[in-house]
Order: sequence, then structure tokens, then C-alpha cells
Amino acid sequence: MDADVLIKSCSNGVSEMVSQLSTAVTTFLFNGTMMKLLGEDGVASITVIIYSQFLLTTLYIGFSMGVAPIVSYNYGSGNVERLKKVVRICFCFITAVSILVFLFSLFAGESIARIFAGDNENVFGITKAGFTIFSFSFLFSGCNIFSSALFTALSNGKTSAEIFFLRTFGFITVFLLVLPKFLQATGVWLAIPVAECLTLMLTIYLIFRNRKHYEYL
Repeated sequence: MDADVLIKSCSNGVSEMVSQLSTAVTTFLFNGTMMKLLGEDGVASITVIIYSQFLLTTLYIGFSMGVAPIVSYNYGSGNVERLKKVVRICFCFITAVSILVFLFSLFAGESIARIFAGDNENVFGITKAGFTIFSFSFLFSGCNIFSSALFTALSNGKTSAEIFFLRTFGFITVFLLVLPKFLQATGVWLAIPVAECLTLMLTIYLIFRNRKHYEYL
């Protein structure tokens, strides 16, 4: 057993651990906030949207996990040109898929809300309104998820964890505690899109800050 390699591998995967841990906390905050604002119907609505988010973001997560070994291999072998090509293709693909997922969520949100809400018109109305705002998060989350996986593939667990921590816990927690006080339920729906947008700004900065070191651009 090589303890150094084991510790390094565990630390490199810390972003994925942060993601799983933060999900429990933010879900609790979402439910508690919606219970105060809109009661049980509000909790039902946020549950529908959060589960829909899990389903749709699996496209980003699955792609990012699938392409990570290719990034790692080309970086480790020193094949800079192939690394640049792979990263460029990935960002183009993620951008295109993000737009498609956003449009699907925006226009299919009403149908999804109806499937889960059934005959409960109050839950349907809350969920429909929430989807209209929440859909914008899919424009930003794809690049954030891929960028985090990219840094993990490059053995930079610290930077990967920074991205995941902010998008899944840091920013969301702050906005969930602040926005509803001024915007009520609208603040809850805005929490994730705003968090993803700010995280994307940081992600772009990190991508360009590390470009000379990893030579992926």
C-alpha cells in the first residue's frame, strides 16, 4: 500500500464529497424556507424542481465523468495538442447542451409540474412559476460541473473543490438566507441560478488563471 498515493487520490476527489454533503444541507434549507413561505405546497413544489434538477444535470455529470480519463491521459502523456482539442470540443459540447437543457426546462416546465402536481392546482401554479426562473440555472451549471471535473482530471482537487463548494453550498446558502427576505418565494427560485452564475464567473477566472500551467487552451 502506498499511503501517499492513497491520500492524494482521496484529496483529489474532495469536490465530489463536498457535492454529496452539501446536497443534504441545502435541501434542508430549501424545505425549511419554503415551509415558512408557502407551507406544504411550497415544499412539494421545491421538491419537484430539485429532483428535476438532479435528472437534467446528470447529462453534464455523466459527460464530465466520461471524458475525464481522456483529459487525464493526454495531460499525463504530455500530448498538449490533443489536450487542447479535447477541452475545446468539451466546452463547445457543454455549451450547446446547456442551451438545449435550458430551453427544454423552460418550455417543458409546465408539463413536468402537471405530472407531479396532478390535480393540486396550488402546487402546479407554484411549481410552474418556479420553473420559469429556475430554468436559467441550466445555462451556467454545465460549464461549472465540467470545469470542476476538468480540474479533478488534472489532479487539482483544490480548485475543483472550490468550484463545487461555491455552486452547491457557499453561494446557495447565502442567497437562500438573504433573497427570500426581500423577494419571498421568488428569492428561493433565484438562489440557484444566481449562485451558478457567480460560480461561472469564478470558473472562467480559474480556467484562464491556470491555462499556462496545464496548457489546455
